[in-house]
Amino acid sequence: MEKGAKEGMTIQNICGIPVIISEIPYTRAATVSIWINRGARDEIFPEEHGLTHFLEHMVFKGSKTRTATDISREIERVGGDLDAFTSRDHLCFIARVPAEKLELGVELLTDMLTRPSFRPEDVKLEKSVVQEEIRMMRDDPDDSGDELFMSCIYPKEALGRSILGTESTVDNFTPIMLREMLGHCIGQKELVVSVAGRVDEKAVLDLVEPLTVSATNESVSPRNDGTQPFFPGSKKVEREGMTATNLYMAWPLPILELRVQQVISILNNVYGGGMSSRLFQKVREDSGLAYMVFSSPTFFRNEGHLYVSATTAPENARKVLKIMMDEGAGLRDTLTADEVEDARNQLIGRLELSLETSTSQAMWGGHNMLRYNRLITLREVLDIVRDISYHEVQELSAEIFAEEKLTTLMYGNLNGISDR
Repeated sequence: MEKGAKEGMTIQNICGIPVIISEIPYTRAATVSIWINRGARDEIFPEEHGLTHFLEHMVFKGSKTRTATDISREIERVGGDLDAFTSRDHLCFIARVPAEKLELGVELLTDMLTRPSFRPEDVKLEKSVVQEEIRMMRDDPDDSGDELFMSCIYPKEALGRSILGTESTVDNFTPIMLREMLGHCIGQKELVVSVAGRVDEKAVLDLVEPLTVSATNESVSPRNDGTQPFFPGSKKVEREGMTATNLYMAWPLPILELRVQQVISILNNVYGGGMSSRLFQKVREDSGLAYMVFSSPTFFRNEGHLYVSATTAPENARKVLKIMMDEGAGLRDTLTADEVEDARNQLIGRLELSLETSTSQAMWGGHNMLRYNRLITLREVLDIVRDISYHEVQELSAEIFAEEKLTTLMYGNLNGISDR
């Protein structure tokens, strides 16, 4: 057993599966999260594209002992809720319940993931649901813009594909494909369990044992573990029906070890990570050119990028884009020690506030275990953040904000926007 620096946070290895337990005595809630280290990027064959996300949907459609209605009624009659998401890197299933009902939350997730029914009639019905989700995403200017921009950054890579797949790939999914995919997911090397709340460690271990015992130790299908290259360039895409222009920019990020990520987060806070950031002040407060402008680091399994976005009128698009580029390019020479200190304190406060609930602590434990393969505590991260120097942030800004590494996209109303 490994004890975390944050009191009450421990990790056990049960049947080869890490189980992270964060005891929070002041809450009345408990959250269990089950993480699977496989995501949309790991769909090797074209006919599988979107299958990971479809699997996420289908485990909610019933098990060998429960119907979909049974699952929803059992969790909701105690005031709890179930959730799940698919990312490019992983799958996650979450149950949040009153602390005394933790057994129910764990049992439901275990039943759904180890004994799903995958009835042909349910598969057929859910295809229509996911196809509607694809159409809804395509109709939304922001969602479709984000998807398009990912395909610009990684045009030939798995990261550039839609997590949802396409209407045609979804239409060809079968129960057999789902069972094969689930078999790849429920493996000892793929699973992490993270539980947080007013819980008892021994009780948690007893509850999750049926899940860990059911996990296969067989080898799984290949995963896309290689680093996927970032493609610089610029693109403009017209979209009818939009009155505004969505602007997107990104730079690739360096090696994503824990300390570098915190330096990036401090730098992002200065650049565009809040209302006091340079971008927000110059684009919105000083110029009134946009309602929304922000930047955010995006971290994947082996790579990442600094994402920047703004929405503005077409006649202002070039002005906003220039401010976004100039503020990045000029950071190394204009960055002040006061800005770094303010951004550091902003990051410390956000980290502390982000872990106030059982769900946030369960997510912290599971996600960081997948990324770093060890227990990461809040205290460790805060110590790193406090130790970062002004010169580290300054040097990283020069490495990141290089014009030759930049990707840009103008999407929406391009009326009157020149090519220069």
